[in-house]
Amino acid sequence: MNAKNLIAAVAVFAAAGSAFAQQTEFVAPDAGFQSSLTRAEVRQDLAQAAGQGAIVQRQHDGQDTVYAAGGRNRQDVRAEAIRSARLHRAGDVNDLYFGA
Repeated sequence: MNAKNLIAAVAVFAAAGSAFAQQTEFVAPDAGFQSSLTRAEVRQDLAQAAGQGAIVQRQHDGQDTVYAAGGRNRQDVRAEAIRSARLHRAGDVNDLYFGA
């Protein structure tokens, strides 16, 4: 019985391993591309397009440093935190999360 289970397990692992097989040779997507411009011409075209505002100079990465302005000062916020702590103070269990 154990030999049958072992053989079945080896067969399953062999089948699973072959399912993840990959192509062994890498072919670059631009392998057959031949440029008609020189590097200097490409850089000149890029500078001209940037000067005309035709291209994006900086890509948006989602890390903008714009903060929302608050209408309260530090003392008001601290006073609210102290009131909330006193109001929701409990014994061993915090009533704010478990109800009372």
